Amino acid sequence: MDLDNIKVRINKPYPKIVGASVDPMTVNIIKSLASSRLGELTAILEYTYQSVIADKSKEDIGSIFEEIAIVEMTHLDMLMHAITEFGGIPKYEDGAGNQFTSNYINYNTKLKDMLDNNIIAEQRAIEQYRESILRVKNQSLKDLFSRIIEDEEQHVKVFKYLKDSVEFLSL
Repeated sequence: MDLDNIKVRINKPYPKIVGASVDPMTVNIIKSLASSRLGELTAILEYTYQSVIADKSKEDIGSIFEEIAIVEMTHLDMLMHAITEFGGIPKYEDGAGNQFTSNYINYNTKLKDMLDNNIIAEQRAIEQYRESILRVKNQSLKDLFSRIIEDEEQHVKVFKYLKDSVEFLSL
């Protein structure tokens, strides 16, 4: 299985936030994207965990999990900065004030199950970003969410490809 040419990020710049003003509702939306059960922080930690587990049997797949975690770190960094742009404090909590917990992480150890879970989680994250686009007013923030969606859609493609490869190899 040749995994060297897999692209985990869309080669396109991320929009900058412009025209931000204090907006608690927008801050809460961004916090949920960053630190909720479906948020970027959960994805980072889950994919980092999976990279270690997968490394035991399939080092190349483990490195792809790690690369995707790094893309998610980029997303989290942008979201945390956006929280401050809209007047919030970038704590690891969702829009309802629930603090992030490692209980959000799926600690599955079977590669196929990890991939199934990742596909579902990325699809849900995409939906959460799409819903957020409809709820925020700032166009540059909408553009940022749309750009992040492009990466998340690429992650779904990568995870589906890996799943097909894993099923073919019976791993």
